Amino acid sequence: MVARGGDLGDSAAAGRAGRLDAGMASELVVTWELSHEANLYLLAAIPRGGLAASYAPRTRTVAAQFAHLHNVRLRWLQHAAPRTKTAVPAFPRGAQPAKAELKRALADSAEAIGAFLEASEAAGKVARWNGPPASFLGYLVAHEAHHRGLALVALRSAGHKVPPEVVYGLWDWGKRRSSR
Repeated sequence: MVARGGDLGDSAAAGRAGRLDAGMASELVVTWELSHEANLYLLAAIPRGGLAASYAPRTRTVAAQFAHLHNVRLRWLQHAAPRTKTAVPAFPRGAQPAKAELKRALADSAEAIGAFLEASEAAGKVARWNGPPASFLGYLVAHEAHHRGLALVALRSAGHKVPPEVVYGLWDWGKRRSSR
């Protein structure tokens, strides 16, 4: 499970390591947590004023890109596992949440998606999805990577410098952590 509060990246990594040591790791959940950590890693590196950046008029801001990730996670849970409860509700259309709100929301929805993936893997299928659990995870990871890319384009377009170690660190799933 992805932990709440404190250093989310290190907490998620510690939880993942504990499951690996105990032989309880679901490969789908571990992979999901790594993808979630990439979101937190980028979010932590966004410079002051960067959340308001967008790559073109009438496009989502960086903050709205991250809010969209949380909202899509919740929509999938509502669609496929309607009894799932999360602590952080969806952001309203047009919301521009602060970093702390985004971290809290993303951690909450990542935890719920992780539990859903684990249950889906045990059942051998994802409710209301046409494909095996691994294909659903692939969809989630691809969708979130796409929006991380849009956030990077928005930051660059608005003149915010993102250090190369952050850009390349998004792909270094074995070494990076969300706090810097």
